[in-house]
Amino acid sequence: MNIEQHGRNALVEHEDVVFSYEVSENPRDLEQSRITNGEQTLDWTNANRQYTIDNWRILPYGDNNDLPTVIKDTVANNSIVPGILKKKTGMLWGKGPKLYKEGFDSKYQLVREWTTDDEIESWLQSWDCDAYLAKACVDYNHIEGVFSKFYLNRGARVNGKKKISKLEHISPNRGRLATRVENPIVKPDHVIVNDWNLNHVDHLTNFKVYSLFDFKRPFAHKNSILYSNMYSFCSDYYTVPDIYGSLEWIRRSTAVPLILKALSKNSINVKYHITSPQSFWDMKEDQLKRLCDETNKDYKEKMLVDYQKEYLRKIASVLSGDRNAGKFWHTVDTVFVDGSSLKEQGWTIKPIDQNIKDFAEAQIKIGERADRATSAGVGVHSAIGGTGKDGQSDSGSEQLYALQNYMMTGIDIPEMIVTKAVNYAIKANFPNKKLKLGFYHDPPQREQDKSESDRLKNQKVA
Repeated sequence: MNIEQHGRNALVEHEDVVFSYEVSENPRDLEQSRITNGEQTLDWTNANRQYTIDNWRILPYGDNNDLPTVIKDTVANNSIVPGILKKKTGMLWGKGPKLYKEGFDSKYQLVREWTTDDEIESWLQSWDCDAYLAKACVDYNHIEGVFSKFYLNRGARVNGKKKISKLEHISPNRGRLATRVENPIVKPDHVIVNDWNLNHVDHLTNFKVYSLFDFKRPFAHKNSILYSNMYSFCSDYYTVPDIYGSLEWIRRSTAVPLILKALSKNSINVKYHITSPQSFWDMKEDQLKRLCDETNKDYKEKMLVDYQKEYLRKIASVLSGDRNAGKFWHTVDTVFVDGSSLKEQGWTIKPIDQNIKDFAEAQIKIGERADRATSAGVGVHSAIGGTGKDGQSDSGSEQLYALQNYMMTGIDIPEMIVTKAVNYAIKANFPNKKLKLGFYHDPPQREQDKSESDRLKNQKVA
């Protein structure tokens, strides 16, 4: 039997049966309701989800403290989302970061007066601000939050002149908001930097704690961290990014190529499509970890992968061959409360009609619908994201209008969040300059509105 892994999904071949397999995770699983003091809560940053390390109360990023990893893995396995997010990053970046001063023109329209300043630009270049901002743009477009670490100059104690010497990008996979256990009010005032993918023994010791950056007292700490983010409705701490609600569409888009691959590979038809709930594997992982603790062994992720493969072999054995006629597969569905309704989670095994043409066309339509829903979910018009109907390119005017609309409504707040840390630092280091850093953009134009010289500038030199 051959098991071909594709992230959490797999293509399984066994004797005369081939089936596609995926692990399903409801995008609202992170918001499953909890009953606390007789009240329902749907906030996955709620206080009853917190846990402690040493003397620190950690505010988990998602119900399992792994939302950045979930988004990273879901996006990385997809064929179109990484490209869409790169386009979104490119549109935010424009011509790159430049200094400006805000003011009003004669008609009282708010304008930016773009300028240069040798002193500020020399400081920005000394710690490669462009590289920092590029990473911050990527973080924002994936998870709508940015962790930035502030460093004070080392000579402050000697000459008494405190200055922020540089900023450093902190991956959202490593940063977590936290507060001391004894604090009666759960309000984050620190950030803990840790490798949260390590086993529990390691990340009990290998972590660092930093105070949250206070823009009113920018020189209060030698090192501090700012978490700048888009506020999510009724979410106290972390942002619930827009892409979060599109995770299931992204997974549908990812699954379609695997199914079509199975159809074309060796002309073998896929007979079944099997779906298992993520909660099932979470439970098995907990059981394996407890078994390792009881036997004094180190838990490794490979143990769960090996268990999954063995489980798929059992399913394939039941489904394959004429000798298994009359056999059936039985599982127990679990019921959980989601808001005011009850929902079921369990294994499903769906026979696939062997009408290959109809099945393939249906899968392609599902993929196209998933691609368009995904593009809309991440906030990029299909004309810009390249996910138009039937794979056709949208007209130039439609692309232009989509880009103009995005430039007018889609970049101001992201720019504010991405550049917040560096603008705090500029204000602290150069209080009399009254300058900010922003992303310079050329206004989009139709080709017929450009002069001949402008067209020549945009042509590549052979």
